Amino acid sequence: MTVSSAELRTIYEQQTRVLRRHPALGRSSAQASVKLVTDLACEARRANRVTRVDLPVDEGGRDSAPTPGDLIRAGLGACLAMGYRMWAARRDVELLAVEVDVTCELDVRGQLGIADDVPIGWQRVLFEARLTSTAPTTDVRSVVECANRLSPMLANLSPAIERVHTLTILRPEPSLSTLDKETP
Repeated sequence: MTVSSAELRTIYEQQTRVLRRHPALGRSSAQASVKLVTDLACEARRANRVTRVDLPVDEGGRDSAPTPGDLIRAGLGACLAMGYRMWAARRDVELLAVEVDVTCELDVRGQLGIADDVPIGWQRVLFEARLTSTAPTTDVRSVVECANRLSPMLANLSPAIERVHTLTILRPEPSLSTLDKETP
């Protein structure tokens, strides 16, 4: 089932109305239960969902599942892509396609404890968004800026991590049927 932009807009308008009247309904929590199952592989459970997590062989794992870093990058990229779609729907800006690449730069000496002057974890994250739209560039940029500013996953990143966002707005190619109609 595909959710239209109008349906998304209605969902968020209804949520906004309810939460303005009843702010306590906006408070929530989420939990995952994680169990080490073999070597360094884990299973994370949330409700009836299980996500396996492992490390590559050269880090002591079996490379049987995504790494914790893979999952965080995927979560960041998915949150941004979903945010672009939701805010575009809420602002009545047409998006035909959304792609986000997330690249993290780090120095593993920090997490290995062999260089006190090297931060632990990511030092810089590059977000490359490619959105296909027929909407004016200013409208698309406004959607992206809003979604980036209000992204819960971006908010969870340490402020010490440098963030670099790039946006490419792609225009759909005219369909052959459109070209045929316009050709005298």
